[in-house]
Amino acid sequence: MKMKAITAISVILAISLSGCSDNGAIDETSSLQTVSLSELSIDAEDAENILSRYANLEMSDDFYIDIPDDVTQVYVYTTTTPTSADMEKCYNEFIAMFEYLFPSHKIDENYFLYVGGSSDIIYNENDEVIQNFNKVSEWYDKIISGDEGRVNFLYDETWFCDMTEWKSPVCLELGSPLGYGYTIINKGKTVRLNNTKIYDEFINAERYPRLESYDPVDWLEYVETYPRDSMESFRLADKEMPINEAVAFFENYINSLPYPKDKNMKTVVTEVDVYKVTEDVYGYNFQTTAEYQGIAFDHMRSGTNHSKFNDYVAVGGNAFMVESNDVDIVYGYYQLQDVVSETSYKEIVSFEEVSGIISDKMTDAVVFEVQKAELVYTEKVGKTSEGFVDIENPSSSVSPAWKFTLFNPNNNLIYVCYVDAVDGENFRYYTMPVKQE
Repeated sequence: MKMKAITAISVILAISLSGCSDNGAIDETSSLQTVSLSELSIDAEDAENILSRYANLEMSDDFYIDIPDDVTQVYVYTTTTPTSADMEKCYNEFIAMFEYLFPSHKIDENYFLYVGGSSDIIYNENDEVIQNFNKVSEWYDKIISGDEGRVNFLYDETWFCDMTEWKSPVCLELGSPLGYGYTIINKGKTVRLNNTKIYDEFINAERYPRLESYDPVDWLEYVETYPRDSMESFRLADKEMPINEAVAFFENYINSLPYPKDKNMKTVVTEVDVYKVTEDVYGYNFQTTAEYQGIAFDHMRSGTNHSKFNDYVAVGGNAFMVESNDVDIVYGYYQLQDVVSETSYKEIVSFEEVSGIISDKMTDAVVFEVQKAELVYTEKVGKTSEGFVDIENPSSSVSPAWKFTLFNPNNNLIYVCYVDAVDGENFRYYTMPVKQE
């Protein structure tokens, strides 16, 4: 079976339709097989030989393995998110980023807003805006002084304005401080090329969509999903470009953005969805995540839920490229995190060992197709003593895990399985259906 893009929906972790067996916990007294990260090297032939030992696992025709070959240690650590920020520094960095991204544009104060503090948008029962976000120019002193707290800056030249005609607008939204993931960039090229409008009942006319909320997935025709190193090639607006070259260009572009100046993470591509923008122009929708010290964070498509193990969160972003020499849209920009209480490990549970653990945990009544094997960082959010996510002092525990993606032909579901890479414990999984074409 060839794996397509997966529709992200809420999932149920019940043992149903020949899914997971209840074989109990791993025997903690057993000796787990580990491997030095400096010697970890698994290719498709190795993986097939190992998986063939287990009656309920077989390698898919499209099996893909994503294990970095230049990592010598992994880390277990805690990351925190500042609850306050130097807003003058954040403001100056936003201006500098805007000028870097849109050198031919000047900021129009009418479209320069902020989110947070006393700035909020309010609608009436007819979905009409009765209060818009505050303008930065009118609240500048209170923002810079910190009276408004930590805020996000939003600039969108399509924000509640007449977009019945194209005016070459741009959009930039940054959380503060920069580099903590929340970012929207939209240069408007895909919207203009696709040229699709929506009917707006408030103005009784068709208009172009608002850039801040524009997602190509909602507007364009899906073609196919490819791994990041695919050499398949499609024609973009200016020329044809292979997917792997587009990935390399995007990662260099996004990781070369000037702010924040101090970086300890990268933004990387996990896979690429191809979309049709016009009759003869295609675009690449990069699924993105964060990377720390050479290993990517667990990633999910927007809307996917973990169900039973919802203590865990996953990084999910995307970016769209419709020209070979530029990136048009970005949702999510991962460059910086505060790392504390870090412990390093040079050995992890071997691929052979984790394959056996997953085989033992899954039912013998099904032969699961192993579609993908990855080494990822997983993130567990900090909670209060009452069991709620701690929003006053936000933090997360980060640790490496093996992640296997399986297909169950009996119920047409994808099973995404995890085992902690340091000690082989904490098996968990979630399910989701294969996207229907």
